Amino acid sequence: MATVQCFIVGADREDGCRRLLAGIAQPVSRATVSVASLSALGGDPRFLQAARPLVLVGDMPAEPVTAAEVVAFAQEQRGHAFTVYVADTIAPDDYKQLVRSGAAEWIQWGSAAQELHDLAARLHGADLVERTARIVSFLPSKGGVGNTTLVVEAASCLAGRLKRGGGRIAVLDLNLQGGTLADILDLEPRFDIGEVMGRPERLDEQLIGVFTSRHSDRLDVFASPARRIGPEEIDPQIVFAFIDSISTRYELILFDLPQHWLSWTDSLIKGSDAVVLTGSTNVPALRKLTGKLAYLKEMGVPENRIATVLNGAEVDLLGRVARRAEIERVLNGQRCLFVRRDGAAVDEAADVGRPLSETAPSSRIGRDVRALADWIEAATGRLAGTEPQAAATGAAA
Repeated sequence: MATVQCFIVGADREDGCRRLLAGIAQPVSRATVSVASLSALGGDPRFLQAARPLVLVGDMPAEPVTAAEVVAFAQEQRGHAFTVYVADTIAPDDYKQLVRSGAAEWIQWGSAAQELHDLAARLHGADLVERTARIVSFLPSKGGVGNTTLVVEAASCLAGRLKRGGGRIAVLDLNLQGGTLADILDLEPRFDIGEVMGRPERLDEQLIGVFTSRHSDRLDVFASPARRIGPEEIDPQIVFAFIDSISTRYELILFDLPQHWLSWTDSLIKGSDAVVLTGSTNVPALRKLTGKLAYLKEMGVPENRIATVLNGAEVDLLGRVARRAEIERVLNGQRCLFVRRDGAAVDEAADVGRPLSETAPSSRIGRDVRALADWIEAATGRLAGTEPQAAATGAAA
């Protein structure tokens, strides 16, 4: 492997961490340059004239550089350099911002040599590019609202549209104790997070391939087999690292979030490009939904990036959603989509392990799912290339 130019940031040339970074960089770097700070590096002619350099920033107690400073630098230098933050730990929010910059990564001291070698190998000979996947989180307002079914149906519908323009979509089932997503599609769940818990260095391209359940040439599924594992046992940094690892492979990644709020659910939602909040139309369910909707807004999720989807809606003899005006008043103008109840179509799809977009594309529920897919396209700007303001505000009456 050809070597790259490396810049090591730190004020004290004799600092132990600095020397350790230099040793880690030696196998991949043809020239290692030490600089006092990130701000000094930004004005250094050697850095500005270097071709695709690596910047190493260590968590050095004597001269600390915060993860936020690294993120800001990486965003500023995107397209020119790739920045690596070396630290034993990092806050989930900082990690999310770091990797989503498309020009930075976090590695741990204990595995830094191998990880830096692998990173340099991936970067060499290829342009530094921003991660391409857009993230859509499906968040259930309560249990039993069909969140997983809606994820599957939306993904299948969107994947069908991608056949015209290329690309692929992934669904990540984050019910890591064993969800039902793979069962709906009659797939073997292969995303066994136990394989990398405590051993993040195993998360490479080969293992990602092992974790992938292929539904079609445009749709992949990552779903966990049933296993006894407590939420506190799941290292969120492993989850974030996995998401980062697959993000360059897909146009869209849809998250099937669990009903129970985890310590890292907030970070997943904040890192999403759009959020689909799912619920149902009875009064207790609407109360749950409005409570979570208020929380999303308190978190700072923009209103035009949130869609509420009310599943299993009752209809009148003409096929119109019952109590629609009343429900929309309760939601106080929030964008709302309705997916009508169609038990026979849902049961038929479940029996054959195929999505409704394949078994009953012209059904009422199929049309409602297409309205949801339209909104996702517009909210993410990924497939249709439109702005979220152009999204549909509801399914057809």
